Amino acid sequence: MHRISVIDNFITPEDAKTLIGEMDNPSETNPYPEYYKERFGGTAFPYNKNVINLLIKYGHKSNEMHKMLNGFVNPIYVFKSFGSHWTEGTEGHLHIDAQGPEPFIEWSTIMYLNNESEYDGGKIYFPNQEFEYQPKQYSAVFFPGAGSEYIHGITTVTRGDRYTALYMHTSLPGHVDPDFIDVPK
Repeated sequence: MHRISVIDNFITPEDAKTLIGEMDNPSETNPYPEYYKERFGGTAFPYNKNVINLLIKYGHKSNEMHKMLNGFVNPIYVFKSFGSHWTEGTEGHLHIDAQGPEPFIEWSTIMYLNNESEYDGGKIYFPNQEFEYQPKQYSAVFFPGAGSEYIHGITTVTRGDRYTALYMHTSLPGHVDPDFIDVPK
């Protein structure tokens, strides 16, 4: 049995629309905090209050979902959150999320923001579990982000645009994203 879970309607249509809108036409653009320079990878999101408030909202919801799905009783924290805008010809080669300077990532969440009819391809797949998922709008996928057991990739987007919001989670409070510290759930 694998530990990959799909939850339908995880994000509201209004919040998904806001996040896509912020990627395409930011309401405000501010400099990223210094700690972003230490991160592996980037983000398609601008750094502004609209984005951060929504990322915090769904970050806490994702933390609680991972606790429930994994029977984890101690706190889980968001290490980082970011957006991805996949265009025609882009793909995600096989990888694990806990890599490079971020070996402490334990769980991952991907929220799918736009309708699957707006693009072709872009399926997430886990070869070790023989699991493939064609994203559905507003759904989220939850899975372990460390170790080669849950190596995964994204098939090539062959038409259209695919929008996602992602989270990397840890149980180590020293690695919590500063934007997520002491924020009410």
